[in-house]
Amino acid sequence: MKATPRQRQPHRGLRSGPRDAAADEAFPPLTTSLATFARDGSDHAFRRLIYSFVSLTGFMEANRDYFAAYIGVSSPQLLMMGVIAETPGPNVSAIADRLSVSTQFVTTEIGKLIAKDIVLKRPNEADRRGVLLSLTAKGQTLLRELGPVRRKINDMTFRSLTEERAKALQEIIDGLIIDARSAVHELDAPHMRGKKAPTALPNVGQGSQGLSGRKAALMPRQSSETKAR
Repeated sequence: MKATPRQRQPHRGLRSGPRDAAADEAFPPLTTSLATFARDGSDHAFRRLIYSFVSLTGFMEANRDYFAAYIGVSSPQLLMMGVIAETPGPNVSAIADRLSVSTQFVTTEIGKLIAKDIVLKRPNEADRRGVLLSLTAKGQTLLRELGPVRRKINDMTFRSLTEERAKALQEIIDGLIIDARSAVHELDAPHMRGKKAPTALPNVGQGSQGLSGRKAALMPRQSSETKAR
């Protein structure tokens, strides 16, 4: 009988430790142990789902990059403009919560939009230490000019969704975001931060200080309901 890709191969020689035991496992190793996906020694369905997510994310990022370039801003700045446009007087913290990024990252990008006369900040009467944000006339005009282009591309991208499927998809994504936020925080926990695979240890001196600067800036933050007060 021919060996399948995940069939265990006979191990030659004596087993001397964990590395030999790992070599005796199915290959490629499972990427999830959830019963929903791991069946009969295979996680093919899960990997297909991940590849689909990656493909969809790539297409959507390409669309957003075009939208942002069309009005002369970056992709993160476009997202922030959208939050400001649809939220009455948001502050930096509200935008960070909505986009699951750090307040420091939002502050930096909002500063650039203010310099471009796209965003206006004003004192928060309820909290003198904070500011409220709004779009300037220029910022509103830019979003209006983007409208027809964005509608056309979004209509083409999501035309396969019915109202029922769209609602179900939103519920699924909301749940995945909650779990993904926990997973990312786990990766940056003290017992995980900067870890290397045994075989990769010779390169431990190259960038092993936890999350990179960009990843740290985009690190999902705890929501206002769960963050420490």
